[in-house]
Amino acid sequence: MRELSVKIKAGLSILYNYASDRFRQDMIDARTEFDRLVPIPPVNDTEMHGRLVMFSHWFLMDRHVRACKTPANMFYEEGVLSFSYEEEEVYRALKAGSIGIYEVAGRHQNTAVDVATDERFGFIMEDEAAVQPNKDLMTMRFVRLREGVFLLASYCTHHYSTKGFIRSELGTVSRFDKMAFSAKVLELSALSIKSRKYDWVAPMMIYKGMTKL
Repeated sequence: MRELSVKIKAGLSILYNYASDRFRQDMIDARTEFDRLVPIPPVNDTEMHGRLVMFSHWFLMDRHVRACKTPANMFYEEGVLSFSYEEEEVYRALKAGSIGIYEVAGRHQNTAVDVATDERFGFIMEDEAAVQPNKDLMTMRFVRLREGVFLLASYCTHHYSTKGFIRSELGTVSRFDKMAFSAKVLELSALSIKSRKYDWVAPMMIYKGMTKL
């Protein structure tokens, strides 16, 4: 598992450097857009690191920069003929990496259920990955390789009482429109971060906009 994680992280680092050099202004614009979708929490907020990782993954794999293509799409298309078999698999998996909100259906069995589609699947992850106990909802990103479905990141946790609302909101956007779907996931994740900041308020009041907080 360690070898697989190192391979994916190395690919991400190369992809990020490519995007930083080639799409510098797009990255600046994307950060402004992201800050609107997921407002900046307090500096000492425990979700801050997850938010920064969320941005880099979203910019690389979900947000279009040229001709309805993401940086990951463009990097793959430009280099596919020169990649080794292993590199080709990693970059193909990364360009198809998907963010969503999932119910963790078995922490020790590593099983997740997609809230938007009810798809249930097993996944593999690093031992130190932050996965919550049974029946928690989490914003997560997975990539699919020959070894199986790999948990790339878990960004934040949603209160279980918000599941019905989240399902309804995700149902308003086509899963096939990756950029729009990821934006909706980011909006819901921002509400999760906000609800944890104001933890004395019922989460549904924040998710439904019933409070001015």
